Amino acid sequence: MATRTFEIQQVLKAYRKGLISDELFEEQMKELGGPQLRAVKDGLDVVNVFEHKGKTFEILQNTPHSQTGVFTLPAGYRGDRENTHKGDQLIYVIEGKATARVSGKEQEIKAGDLLMIPAGAPHTLRTGDEPFFGFTIFAPPEM
Repeated sequence: MATRTFEIQQVLKAYRKGLISDELFEEQMKELGGPQLRAVKDGLDVVNVFEHKGKTFEILQNTPHSQTGVFTLPAGYRGDRENTHKGDQLIYVIEGKATARVSGKEQEIKAGDLLMIPAGAPHTLRTGDEPFFGFTIFAPPEM
């Protein structure tokens, strides 16, 4: 029996390859509880990231090839479990700072920094005495 995550991944894969229409993608994602395509008028989709500050994690935008989101980590956050993704992930630091660990290497990142995490690289973040607010891009979509 397929898991919900596996089913979502398969629908995303079919959509990215152009095998299913926008309408069928929306219908299947709604049934699975997966990410939804937001209506984009004339190719313009603008979201104010500051309106989502404080959210643990929230997807803001989706296309067949990328996905944007924001996330907030509290002060003292310890990312003990490393993550990996099939595609690249970029993290732009809006506020705060954290120690990024990517493929065993560590570096402090602060407001204004852009972190590129290559596909498949194990990674995590830790915060110190202040919270962290960041913007992220997944290419291709992850969620």
